[in-house]
Amino acid sequence: MKNSIINIDKRHKDILDILEKNEHMTTLELANSLDVSLSTIRRDLHLLEEKNDIIRKFGYCIFNYDNKPENDHSGPVRIKQLLAKEASKHIHNNDTLFINSSSTALKVIDYLHLDHLTVITNNLKINYSPQNAHYNYILTGGEMRYPKEALVGDVAIQTLSAINADVCVVGCSGIDLENGVTAKTINEATINALMVKRTTKCKILVADHRKVGVTSKFKMSDISAFDYLITDQFSSEELLNDIQNLGVKVVQVT
Repeated sequence: MKNSIINIDKRHKDILDILEKNEHMTTLELANSLDVSLSTIRRDLHLLEEKNDIIRKFGYCIFNYDNKPENDHSGPVRIKQLLAKEASKHIHNNDTLFINSSSTALKVIDYLHLDHLTVITNNLKINYSPQNAHYNYILTGGEMRYPKEALVGDVAIQTLSAINADVCVVGCSGIDLENGVTAKTINEATINALMVKRTTKCKILVADHRKVGVTSKFKMSDISAFDYLITDQFSSEELLNDIQNLGVKVVQVT
């Protein structure tokens, strides 16, 4: 019995390791990877779902990144990179760019190779991003919110209220037809809403599949406020079609 429990625990750990590395897998793929039966892997997945270690979707399952305290909840790294790279295509020389506290939005900077750019952000993690001597960086100031290192409050609002940007790249906690685009805190929702409002040319929302079809606590805008939604191939096609009917151009990265 002891050996059986040890084997099950090891297999559960192997499943989580595989899912974390591969973003998503079907039941059959997991069974083949671990050389076990479908009935065994189904029992394992049921237990892991009950423990909230994984999230099961129609036809596949994914690692639950929310359980990792050091994770910024923006989704798998490769997907985050793909979203940011796609968003970077809409930013041009001499633009002024708003970036909110989303790490996916901040990742856009990694893919920009411009002669000149002005970046305005409430995201203190920009200090860890690649720096370009030809760019201007403006922090909003404000009250620091941990662990996200986001600047919020009256000072940040006053700064943003005096600036117009050409482009904004904004992340969120949820996007839903009925409830719009939402954030986890009212302070961040206020900042995000102001960035969207004060962007004059191109408004970009970046959201991986775990955010699409989800409602978080505080509304920051209607979906139709954005020009683009950039998401990944695992988002609901039906919901994305409905969003596109609102006049938002949907781009899915693969």
